[in-house]
Amino acid sequence: MVVIAGSVSAVLYFQVGTDLGAAVIIGTAILVAEFLVNIMVMRSRDRNEARHRSDMLDGGIGQIDQELQNLERRLTAIENGFPNRARAEIEPMYVEIEVLGTLVKQIAETVADLETQIVEAPQIAHHPQNDYHGQPQASLAAPRNDLDRPAFPGSHGYAPNSVAPGAANGWEQPDGKLWSNGAGAPKSRNAAADAALREAVRSAIDASRIDLYLQPIVSLPQRQVRFYEALTRLRADDGEIMLPADYIEIAERNGLMPGIDNTLLLRSVQVLRRLSTRNRSVGLFCNVSPSTLVDDNFFPGFIDFMQKNQTLAEYMVFEFTQAAVEEMGAVENESLAALANLGFQFSVDQVTNLRTNFRALNERGFHYAKISADRLLGRIPTDTGDIHPEDVSSLLARYGVQLIADQIETEAQVIELLDFGIHFGQGFLFSPPRPVRSDVVQGGAQPPADRKRVAS
Repeated sequence: MVVIAGSVSAVLYFQVGTDLGAAVIIGTAILVAEFLVNIMVMRSRDRNEARHRSDMLDGGIGQIDQELQNLERRLTAIENGFPNRARAEIEPMYVEIEVLGTLVKQIAETVADLETQIVEAPQIAHHPQNDYHGQPQASLAAPRNDLDRPAFPGSHGYAPNSVAPGAANGWEQPDGKLWSNGAGAPKSRNAAADAALREAVRSAIDASRIDLYLQPIVSLPQRQVRFYEALTRLRADDGEIMLPADYIEIAERNGLMPGIDNTLLLRSVQVLRRLSTRNRSVGLFCNVSPSTLVDDNFFPGFIDFMQKNQTLAEYMVFEFTQAAVEEMGAVENESLAALANLGFQFSVDQVTNLRTNFRALNERGFHYAKISADRLLGRIPTDTGDIHPEDVSSLLARYGVQLIADQIETEAQVIELLDFGIHFGQGFLFSPPRPVRSDVVQGGAQPPADRKRVAS
């Protein structure tokens, strides 16, 4: 640039004849102009290069961001998918292990019961009601006292509602309920025997010789305890155990059932309170005699008692047989409505007729229904109409009613019932009714009514 400016000045001075000062000024101006042009060109080049590098950097950052997003999606897929795959692979093994553990416990309990039967066999007289399909009932002389175990007792205490009016000559099932099919019915008693039994029942009620038994209702196939069903046994003066088949007819005829219900409700609430401190997902089925619902002396106190324990409403289910429900009148239905308004639910037991309007039952508060395993499997005649046994569970579920298969005695029955989509089971296979420890049912609640006043 300096050479060019000098050359221009020389030409102007020597050839053109321009004054030396003017030639120098012109040359200097040209030099400055060239310098400025050069600076502008360099700056433009730097800006273009910086812009190019910036564009490359933006492209690299975008690519890195895309890679990070892909990596994040892969990690999320791994996090979500791995537990599901692992759970899907482990769950069947867990269920099998749990089933095997339950079977081992049941074998151990059966051996213990057999040992007890052998030891006490000379002291136990044979009773025709202790036979069920030709098989002896599991011994109740070896109580299990742990509330946390699945073997913790439970079928309804006295099965009052398992006896429809006129069907009191039924015979007891293994879970403590009564059948009314006439087979194996006990021999009729004379007036003197009836009077003696009535006094024995009254004496047991007045002396609080009413024991609470429980039998578990388990989920299938996991066999986790979801409910217990409460059941009572009366003890005579000599200590002999009176089963429901022995005293239900007499108690119903003589207005003694409210006294038994009184004790059953009180102790059921005490058991529920104990259970709720350990496992708040376990509920209790409690049978109430239909005669109790119409007892003017007992039912008002009963409602008041349940209102004071309304916090247990979601865990307590009152159970009635299908025959009793179908014979309920206006007074019984009003009593059920009063309990339903407090939040308590109901169960219909010993279902033999599937033509029942289960939608209407659900609207009255019935959320559970029990059908024997043999009926579901077609081994006992049942009025099913056009309903196939495999569809019973889904049909009831559409009406908001959970199906419970009871009187389950063999593993073969469980396998067949699982094919029917049944999720709850009850029976001697899982555990017979077992007595509750006395310390569990002592204190903590006031009875709903004066038992002696009601029983008198």
